[in-house]
Amino acid sequence: MMRAVLRCVLLLCLLAGEGVHAQALRLPAPPQAGFTQHVGAALPLQLAFVDDGGRLVRLARYFSDKPVVLVLGYFHCPNLCSTLFDGVWQALAQGGAVPGSYRLLAVSIDPNETVARAAARRQTYRALDGDGGAWLTGGQDAIAALARAVGYAYQAGGDGEFAHPAGFVVATPDGRISQYVMGVRFAPAALRTALRAAGAGRSGTLAQQFALLCAHFAPTSGRYDGAAMAGVRAACLLVLASLVVAGLRWRARSRHA
Repeated sequence: MMRAVLRCVLLLCLLAGEGVHAQALRLPAPPQAGFTQHVGAALPLQLAFVDDGGRLVRLARYFSDKPVVLVLGYFHCPNLCSTLFDGVWQALAQGGAVPGSYRLLAVSIDPNETVARAAARRQTYRALDGDGGAWLTGGQDAIAALARAVGYAYQAGGDGEFAHPAGFVVATPDGRISQYVMGVRFAPAALRTALRAAGAGRSGTLAQQFALLCAHFAPTSGRYDGAAMAGVRAACLLVLASLVVAGLRWRARSRHA
């Protein structure tokens, strides 16, 4: 029986490994794009940006008494950003998070982004939560400083587009990073839990992070992304190690019986 269970676990791990390999072949990550997680770090709330109404604002304006969903991207992005923005708003709407209990903050990484485009984006998403969030544009220095604080690595291309990671940050009301959420599609209930943790000033637990990780399905490839599959592999190894220990203990007890 023990051997059969071990064979099943090993098969699952191999399949997870194959999924990672296949996903890497289909959607290779840009080498200059990714997240370096700074959980617990304070965001630079003194930075100045321009909101979707053309007003000069500081990030501190959006941090006071509610958790904040902070999404970096660029508003004229034709593919990844639109999918990411849609995924965030849909997960919030489907998760039952009460509008007004959190803030949505989108910041463009393109210093040439226009206020008109930011306003159009807000109008697009207003139907989902009644507000549409805040959409900020800014200068290169402010963008770079915020990206460094978040650990968001991106690179501008020669065609006006950017290589950048997919995901967002959930921050506490006082502007500390509570949790990173990777991917473009998210489990609504897990995101709601992450907002509750951030609202209480806590960082996301390991269980919450794994729940969000497992929600990262790539619709373009029909597979879970590399991060999710890496989590599956880690879980497989933990299960395998537990089974080995249990088997050794059972054998030891049998010998002394």
